[in-house]
Amino acid sequence: MRRELWYKATVRDRNGKVLSQEEKKSRSFLGLWNKMIWTQMTGASYPALMVTDINGISWPLGVGTSGNNFRMNAGVENAAMGIVIGTSNTPVAISDYRMGALIAQGFGAGQMDYMAMVINASVVADPNCDFFVSRQMANNSGGLITVRESGIYVMMERSLSPFTAAYGCGVRDVFGTPQDVPDGGGITIEYTLRVTE
Repeated sequence: MRRELWYKATVRDRNGKVLSQEEKKSRSFLGLWNKMIWTQMTGASYPALMVTDINGISWPLGVGTSGNNFRMNAGVENAAMGIVIGTSNTPVAISDYRMGALIAQGFGAGQMDYMAMVINASVVADPNCDFFVSRQMANNSGGLITVRESGIYVMMERSLSPFTAAYGCGVRDVFGTPQDVPDGGGITIEYTLRVTE
């Protein structure tokens, strides 16, 4: 059994013409991802299993009762959850807990407009089972923005009161080739989690 994660970045101009594209195997699951899997598999709220959220605050990860762990179904204009993008090319470290330089939601200089997440049901095509998520971001900033990284921010729950949810970075990738997104254009990021017999 083999598990792989792939990402694909596609840049289009204001007319929908593809300007650039990069598709690569991701090697960038972060430490948080496996901690969350352990918590979900055991059903245990393990106070010693500390995680760091995207704001740099550490707290104990738990199972919770609302099923928020791993949620990434962000709506429009939400850059705190789901697929996110940034401008940093700092190499990925397993201990990363946020993007190197997140591109904020907005319409001002250096900002992009985040669309709603697309989350498809898993598809089985022997010998693979694929799970696919994607998101579009539009550049209406008035200038070109160079995107150098993408990632996935997921919800996670505390194991101690107050049982609130926060956001953590489960995946971060630095592109092999920076993607220049022109004003009026956009970028689509796709992630495919594949399990192969």
